[in-house]
Amino acid sequence: MRIALCTVQIPFMKGGAESLCDNLYNELIKKNYDVEYIKIPFKWYPPQEIINNCLIWRLLDLTESNGSKIDGIIATKFPSYLVRHQNKVVWLLHQHRSTYDLAFTEFDHLATYGRIGEIVRGKIYSMDKIILKEQKKIYTISNNVADRLWKYNEIKGEVLYPPPPLLGKYKCENYENYILYPSRLDAVKRQDIIIKGMKYVRSDVKLKIAGTGPQLESYMKLAKELKLEKRIEFLGHVSDEELIDLFAGALAIIFIPHNEDLGYVTLEGFLSKKPVITCTDSGGSLEFVDDGVNGFITQPEPEKIAQKINLLYEQGLSKSLGENGYRKISDMNLSWDHVIKKLLEPIR
Repeated sequence: MRIALCTVQIPFMKGGAESLCDNLYNELIKKNYDVEYIKIPFKWYPPQEIINNCLIWRLLDLTESNGSKIDGIIATKFPSYLVRHQNKVVWLLHQHRSTYDLAFTEFDHLATYGRIGEIVRGKIYSMDKIILKEQKKIYTISNNVADRLWKYNEIKGEVLYPPPPLLGKYKCENYENYILYPSRLDAVKRQDIIIKGMKYVRSDVKLKIAGTGPQLESYMKLAKELKLEKRIEFLGHVSDEELIDLFAGALAIIFIPHNEDLGYVTLEGFLSKKPVITCTDSGGSLEFVDDGVNGFITQPEPEKIAQKINLLYEQGLSKSLGENGYRKISDMNLSWDHVIKKLLEPIR
């Protein structure tokens, strides 16, 4: 089969979505499929640029290349799934979130553009209602994404969980006196809540924040204002090897974004036998974290999160909760063999 894998790329920015698509491409290559990786730069501001990106994908002709048929398309996040092809499957990472679950929240970038933002929101919604029914099959990376698709568009998607990027390499070495938050430093990831929460952590447990992003300076400033510079370490970009070691030595993993699509962090934490602390509105992580069993679920408030860290540390719960998380994740079929089999079934 000749397969085109379609996705979008914000230049000079890489996160979990990009890792997922990179890994899928590499696994298809390993299995000797003739696959082409098609990435188009994406820009979401001003809102008219979103429509331009939609048109780019819609106007592409991927039926053939140099006289040879392209047998199938695997499209991923918005707006790559707008591409035309009679043999297309979608593995939906997420839609345009400002049109749906982030609309009219503090994270809604379209609202800042007034009327033009509302016009674009309406156009995206109209396109999705029509074009997301063209596929041979829609898979989603989580129940959370599937629930959004049904809630807003009344379209069903089948959940197909992706394996974490470093599957087979995660390990547990010990439980040191730090909690780890590895993620892009972005407002929607809400690292500011745990930074503020560190004021209420009674022990000498430290916070290590791994990642880069637009909020780095403001978060460092916040830590300084709270006089927490000695208890909070900003690690910046870390290599895969460093990340594995950070997971391996952590007391616990904290992952408290707003309504995350999936969140590799939870899976990575459990594969490293670490408990995960998350929030009641954190989305994808709630599909895996059982409160008091393999981690904690709490309100997105600094003091509430600190209480869970205090409980974890003072009662020595990290090992038992972490092992429960590992057992839960071990029962899931997280393999690329499974993913690729499911993705290609509808287009063979």
